[in-house]
Amino acid sequence: MSTPLRILVVSTSLNSNSKSRSIASVAKDHLETLGAVVDWVDLQDHALPFCDGQDSNKDPVALEMRKKVEEADGILMTAPVYNYDLNAASKNFIELTGRAWTGKIVALAVSAGGQRSGMSPLGMMNSLMLDFRCIVLPRFVYASRGDYTEDGQLKETPLERLHELTTELVRVSTALR
Repeated sequence: MSTPLRILVVSTSLNSNSKSRSIASVAKDHLETLGAVVDWVDLQDHALPFCDGQDSNKDPVALEMRKKVEEADGILMTAPVYNYDLNAASKNFIELTGRAWTGKIVALAVSAGGQRSGMSPLGMMNSLMLDFRCIVLPRFVYASRGDYTEDGQLKETPLERLHELTTELVRVSTALR
């Protein structure tokens, strides 16, 4: 019997009212219905140091996060968009966990206030592909203010896109395992 597929879901928002965290939670639930074992990391729950290029990657929490990345067959990272880019916490997480990303299957889902930063995940995607030879799924979820109901839930179309993304993450991670 083979080991179950392990997917790491990383919510990088540090905002207590985070929409990208709600995306991560919905994705986690869907991944579990697809049979994946989901490891959940919410950066609000972990006191990560800032990457200083020296000893910060030896921090016990950074080492714990690196182990979670290493053990994952696939990774879904969710992040807010600030000033036309993903938040600094997402980059810091990647910098602290470094080479553990090598060869990973990665999907991204982001939340933004407006429509004009739709290409914001591309820098992170390029970095993951070029620096760590990750296989980044060629689609991502971009949800803006209009993609949520009044009570903060994803509307039907972005929810369908999120389900397509998580299904594709499982499919590709399984195929390349």
